[in-house]
Amino acid sequence: MKFRAMVLALALAACGQGQGPAPETPAATEAPDPFTLNIEIGRYGVMLSHVHALTGDRPGSVQPEVTDPRELARALRETAWEYNIERSRLCARGLFTDVACGPAFEPVWISEPATAEPTLEELQARSSALGDEVMRFWNAVCEDARTREPDEQAKMYVCAIE
Repeated sequence: MKFRAMVLALALAACGQGQGPAPETPAATEAPDPFTLNIEIGRYGVMLSHVHALTGDRPGSVQPEVTDPRELARALRETAWEYNIERSRLCARGLFTDVACGPAFEPVWISEPATAEPTLEELQARSSALGDEVMRFWNAVCEDARTREPDEQAKMYVCAIE
């Protein structure tokens, strides 16, 4: 009988069911640590880079037809996202604040589903609107780069795209 009581007491103690005082609960949730958040956010970026690397030439993948309206719409959305990302990065560094730090370019079509199939006329209008935004940004960055190029010959090739 004593043996059973002792086994039961040990079992309860092991489960935290003893009659002693309850262990202290941790203090109220502490404020998030910005350094920890930075590591967490960076980890997500690394994960996405790995996804890109692991799927780049994955067998069984199909290259979409570049003239398909859905593919053109997707390419426009991606370019708009990349434009917003690059502006955000430059704004965070305090560069080109007049063209980089304004509101994000968020036309209604930037979040449409992948199945959307706009007409070629709609796609042309979207491309023109995006082009106006990108060219304004491009020109500001390129003009700055030209002013920093001391070689007059090389200056002609700064931002040459053709």
